[in-house]
Amino acid sequence: SHTRLTSSSVKFTLALLSIMPLSYYIGMAIASISAQSNFAVGAVVNATFGSITELTFYITALLKGSREGNRCYTEVVKSALTGTLVGCVLFVPVRRGAHPRQKSLLASPGGVFAPTLFSKVYGKLVCGECHNVTQNPLGHYLCHNCHFDLMDNNGTLYYSHVQPLVYTVSLLLPAAYLIGLFFTLKTHSHIYDIHISDCHMPGHHHSAVVHWSRWRALVILLLSTLCMSACADLATEHISPILTNSTISQYFIGVTVLAMVPELPEIVNGIQFALQNNLSLSIEIGNCIAVQVCMLQIPILVLFTIFYPTNFTLVFSDLHVYASMFSVVLMNYIFMDGKCDYFQGTVLVMVYFILLAVYFFAPSPSGC
Repeated sequence: SHTRLTSSSVKFTLALLSIMPLSYYIGMAIASISAQSNFAVGAVVNATFGSITELTFYITALLKGSREGNRCYTEVVKSALTGTLVGCVLFVPVRRGAHPRQKSLLASPGGVFAPTLFSKVYGKLVCGECHNVTQNPLGHYLCHNCHFDLMDNNGTLYYSHVQPLVYTVSLLLPAAYLIGLFFTLKTHSHIYDIHISDCHMPGHHHSAVVHWSRWRALVILLLSTLCMSACADLATEHISPILTNSTISQYFIGVTVLAMVPELPEIVNGIQFALQNNLSLSIEIGNCIAVQVCMLQIPILVLFTIFYPTNFTLVFSDLHVYASMFSVVLMNYIFMDGKCDYFQGTVLVMVYFILLAVYFFAPSPSGC
């Protein structure tokens, strides 16, 4: 932080770009371990390390925001979580024969946004910048920057009702994720096999690609994870000038750069394995990201605040709620027949870019 060779913007960009090859090696290592083990082991490894890129970045950003007393880091993390969810739902390719785990997307956002909906019903509406338009103390007032307050003026509601709800949801969502793994990989694995066989194409095979041996893949996985933590720490150390000096909405920065750049290698891996007709690996690597955001990443961030207070509350802005719920409902509606074509894919991509335009023109979070 004391070097004068280059600016913080260059350091942030280089640190963020360094995450991409590291996440590529993490994806390849997970693929190799999955190919040489049963799918239960591959699923556990994927769940543990597949989201390590985002979690390390989010945790270091929350810690930096807590040390500086800057709530903007929390809003950026929420934007990145939403961007990952929306991007993976609308942008990640969905193959013919939807995977049963995709049905979890209908329930998991409801659990994540339950505290937000609770705050809208019971929270106290607080408005700033109020002006008397009639010059009469009992007249009409025009107010701006209105929001539902749960902490400053209504802390009892948060600590007595919202916080217990948040902790309950953070325990139920990972439990639902584990039950989903047990369902698809153990008790109803025949459904999983049917979906793979339905996608069989003449002249292709389903043999998994093994890039490295099991131990070599494990070593590369651990080393890449350590380097990922260092890059995430470096990126968060130099993100402040990006947030304060940029004229673009911080919402847009979160849902694009911070959300999709770390996910690009996993998306490319999913496309690559799908083109090779290795549907089992493609589903494990590319198709569970959105579910992991709701059922693993967000609960981990919430439970992390128990041991280290970071001011991360599971209350999202209305824009995040609408974008996520609309994307999930649209994706499940389009693919309810278990088939897809380029027109349906085009519709999802266009909706994704429309939501990006909404975030681009949206004002930055209040107070940032």
